[in-house]
Amino acid sequence: MREVSGKVAVVTGGGSGIGRGMALAFAGAGMHVVLADIEAAAAEAVRKEVEARGVRGLALHTDVSDRASMERLAEQTFRAFGGAHLLCNNAGVSVFGPLDQTSDADWRWVLSVNLEGVIHGIQAFVPRMRDARSSGHIVNTASIAGHAGFPGLGVYCTTKFAVVGLSEALRQDLAPHGIGVSVLCPSFVKTRIAECTRNRPANLGGPGEIPEQAGALLQQIGMEAEEVGRQVLEAVQADELYIFTHPDSRAVAEQRYRNLLGAYDAAAARRAGRSES
Repeated sequence: MREVSGKVAVVTGGGSGIGRGMALAFAGAGMHVVLADIEAAAAEAVRKEVEARGVRGLALHTDVSDRASMERLAEQTFRAFGGAHLLCNNAGVSVFGPLDQTSDADWRWVLSVNLEGVIHGIQAFVPRMRDARSSGHIVNTASIAGHAGFPGLGVYCTTKFAVVGLSEALRQDLAPHGIGVSVLCPSFVKTRIAECTRNRPANLGGPGEIPEQAGALLQQIGMEAEEVGRQVLEAVQADELYIFTHPDSRAVAEQRYRNLLGAYDAAAARRAGRSES
């Protein structure tokens, strides 16, 4: 989707962090932006920033874990703008701690936002985008944790691995319809994800303790979210599948694939040994 000026972008989790960074980058390129967020006041604040760049903005309270809420988002977007060209399934949360200490509520909360939120976005928007018969693009936010496992982040890694696989398959499914797909895989970014339990529903455990060290680390070494937004815009225009924002995270992927290739070599050696015996 090379030409973006005048087109419409929808960003979930658009009230802060990477979502805000993408929204501002899109607005700077002349796109109208719909900000969907469970924190309505935050979405409204970003809407004002978007409109200060000379484009239209719309802030909508949205719970991505609720299929009906995402359907309303699509309906209101198409009613207000007549369509949507770029969908960013970006909202995300995390829990921290070893998997053997993870509760059922932890799993249900993170899965409902990080994975089902992406699925709901696809279900609500893709049929409408496809029927419009115009070029479009979808960006699903995963993580470098979608390419390698990290201790204490097992639930988060599970959802992000799933988003990577989903995006790879979705790209192939939608190519005949002129809709591109990218998967965003950042490393450390200055966001408030360490504080995400502030929005955890009561029936899934409610707000919990904030891991202060994790939050401080993100603010100290994290990339500015606006820079991530600029990179996403460029990748969408170039129709790239994978969007890696941090070149130094390459080592993580290389180690994973060395391990995979080593396992294939071991399998081949075992098979060769049986053939010789």
